[in-house]
Order: sequence, then C-alpha cells, then structure tokens
Amino acid sequence: MRFVAMTEDQAKWIAYQWQYKGAYSFFHDEKNSRTTSFLEFGKKNTWQYAVYRESEIIGFIGVKRINGMIEMAPGLNPEETGKGKGRAFVQKCVDFLKTETNPETICVLMGGDNTKAKHVFEEVGFEEQSEEDNSMVRMIYSVNG
Repeated sequence: MRFVAMTEDQAKWIAYQWQYKGAYSFFHDEKNSRTTSFLEFGKKNTWQYAVYRESEIIGFIGVKRINGMIEMAPGLNPEETGKGKGRAFVQKCVDFLKTETNPETICVLMGGDNTKAKHVFEEVGFEEQSEEDNSMVRMIYSVNG
C-alpha cells in the first residue's frame, strides 16, 4: 500500500462514489452528512491521503495533529470491507503515521455501536478510552508503550 496526498478530485470521487451500507450508512445520511465534512477535512489544518494498492484507491486516511497526538480518520473502500482486510489496512495506516508524523499517541473516534471496527483496532493495539458521549468511542494507540 502506498499513501499519496489526496487531491480535491480524489476526495470528490471517494465521497460520491463509495456507498457504505449497514452500520456505516450514516456517512450518507442527509441530516448528518459526513460527505460535506469529508470534503472540508483537508481545509481545517488537517491532511488527507489516498491509499493505493497498485493503481487503485482502496482507502483513505484523514490526519490531524493535536499537540503530540495524531487523530486519524481512516476509511476502506466499501467493496473491500467485510473481507478480513481491515486489520492490515489499519496496521499500514499506523505504520505510515508513525514514520511520517512521529506521534506520541494515535487516536481514532468511532461510533459506539461499531463493534467490528473496534475489534480491528484492538487487534492492532488500540485501547478504548471512555467518552462522555456513549454514542462514540475513542480508541488510543500508544506509540512508545
């Protein structure tokens, strides 16, 4: 997998072509559109990368630095989900961030009912951190620990 700084055209292609189902369909909910926030993400002191396997975009990762911590927002192509590829994808994202950003910790925020994703992140070494809002879960990866 290789990580490439995402262009606006790549972001639009992902936002409008990828359609998640089930627990992930909230990304396309008109009332809480994550599409708009995804397209704005790179404009808020953050970075986005397209993740390629050969010549195909298979995922993306949004990155924001908050002091010594890196907050990441990864996404795997919906056609790649449910096939046992999540762990390798998350591990490659963590490895990339460790090399490129030298963080103390890496965190990810996800829906509290997203048990499959939570399990994948735990397999990579993330630990759940309590949140005041039970609808969301913050997972933390300690780089030096």
